[in-house]
Order: sequence, then structure tokens, then C-alpha cells
Amino acid sequence: MVREAELRRLIAEVFRWTYIKGLNPVIGGNISARLDDETILITPSGMPKHLVRPANIVKMKLDGTVIGPGKPSSEWRMHVEIYKVRDDVRAIIHAHPPAILTLSLSGLKVDSSLVEVQVYVGDVIPEVPTYAPGSQELAEAVSRVFRARNVKVVILRNHGVVAVGSNIFEAFNRVEVLEQAAWITIMSHILKSV
Repeated sequence: MVREAELRRLIAEVFRWTYIKGLNPVIGGNISARLDDETILITPSGMPKHLVRPANIVKMKLDGTVIGPGKPSSEWRMHVEIYKVRDDVRAIIHAHPPAILTLSLSGLKVDSSLVEVQVYVGDVIPEVPTYAPGSQELAEAVSRVFRARNVKVVILRNHGVVAVGSNIFEAFNRVEVLEQAAWITIMSHILKSV
């Protein structure tokens, strides 16, 4: 098992990468990782990604109790509810990738026939309706979909995506692969219309 200090460092580093790669705005999106069966580490609320350090990562219990300093991401309920229904999930990334959102707003789907998508995400990419960010309704809707163990990424209509993994890099890769596939899908639609 990864030690807490290393997990905090990885969360802060990958959180910055979600901004650098254009998967999140400077404030928005969140990452968590399971520390043990009842405890997670999660990114803080409202802090610019380039300023987040390991000490800023918030520790909390799955019952919502915060341990120590800091305010967890406003989406903590969604993270907690996913961990409750998926004991195999060790990390969660919520991002706002522009190409995925573009397809969703256009009523189109990511082309899941692409090899990278098949290998890392699979062909089951559910979409949940729009709910208020940070709400219990959103948390419950997302966790219901993630009950199926073959679901690795969920699209939040008009909002973003949530990816799960056995570690932070697996979850991050799933977001990145799906965003690349979304850009390919968009370009394919443009070229077909020329």
C-alpha cells in the first residue's frame, strides 16, 4: 500500500497535470485516493491547482468526517459514494475536458471503437443527467452507475467526467484517453462533412 505522504504528493502532482493538459480550469475538478477502507485523501476546495501542495490535501472518512485541517472539494460526496459502492476503486478523478463536453452538448458520443478507448476505458461509457455540482443527488446518480464493475468512466452531462482506477495514474489515463478520443471523434465528424 502507498504511504500517505507519497499519496499526497501524487494527488498534488496529478492535480496540476489535469490543468496543464487542459482537462480542468485552474479552479475546478478534483482528485481523491483511498488511504484505507474507511479513509480517503481529496483535493481541497477552491484552491488553484498550481498552488496545491501535499500538505493541502484533505484527509476524511467515508462518513464525511474531516480529519485535520482543510476543506475538502465540494464534490466530496460524489467521491465518497463511489468508494462505498466500489471496493476495487483506489482513485477517482473528476475533470471538465472540453472535447468530451463539446460532444455531450452536441448530443454526440465518443467513438468507443478506437483501440485506446477499448483497452483503457471499455465500450461502456454511461452518461448521467445534469445535477447541481456538489449535490447529494449528483453523488447518488453517479454512484448508481458505478455499481457496475465494468464502468470505468462516467460522463456528467453539461459538467464533465468522472474516472476511477486502481491508482491515480490509471484514472488519469482514462480521462486523457477519453478526451483524445473525443477530439478524434469531433475531427472525424468535421472531415466527413467536408
